[in-house]
Amino acid sequence: MGGLVAVRLRAGVVAATVAAALGLGGCGSATDTTPSDDADDPYRPTGTPSATVAMGEGPAAYSEVEGSGFTISAPGEFQQQRTTSRNGEPMLVLETPSRVTAVPQRVVVIRDTAPRAPATQQSFALETLKSSSGTSREVHRTSVPGLVDELPPAILVSWRERRAGAGASTVEVTYWQLFQQVGDDLILNVVALAPTAEFETSEVSRILRTFVPDTDG
Repeated sequence: MGGLVAVRLRAGVVAATVAAALGLGGCGSATDTTPSDDADDPYRPTGTPSATVAMGEGPAAYSEVEGSGFTISAPGEFQQQRTTSRNGEPMLVLETPSRVTAVPQRVVVIRDTAPRAPATQQSFALETLKSSSGTSREVHRTSVPGLVDELPPAILVSWRERRAGAGASTVEVTYWQLFQQVGDDLILNVVALAPTAEFETSEVSRILRTFVPDTDG
């Protein structure tokens, strides 16, 4: 695929986005790259997600949380932290302890207001990076339609990788990262993570699936 080398270089932007979700940093600075509305965009995924990643309203026990340019819903046990990323943009963190102290169950919404590349390319770069890293497995990238009619489909990248646990131990962590292109100068990223052993029974994926972007950003 053309442009593969350039997109791999942009993977650092995506890695920074994930790092921000882990409390380690923020997004990158802008270049002249802008999103494409071309249906033939070679970076747009063709796969569709399974029913387990369908977007929709959360259970009745969830409370709606308003963020900068979006709404999302979460149960009461998830503590809210409103902070800023390295680029100075508002960042929402929803978190509750897991059975692994070093890796809480976490959902983070990050604003990338100066994207180095459109969401299709950033998600492709993340998929490429994780697939070739040798430390990640079960890497998937799919389109997620239906968030907002006025916006292009979101893109979901999911993968598993090992992280440091207590002492010299490691723990496998499952990540979901949703990319929503809102405009030429805004991508909203939603990152959900939890130890793999409890990801399916945790609320993090359900929280991510309640995400609704504002069309005006």
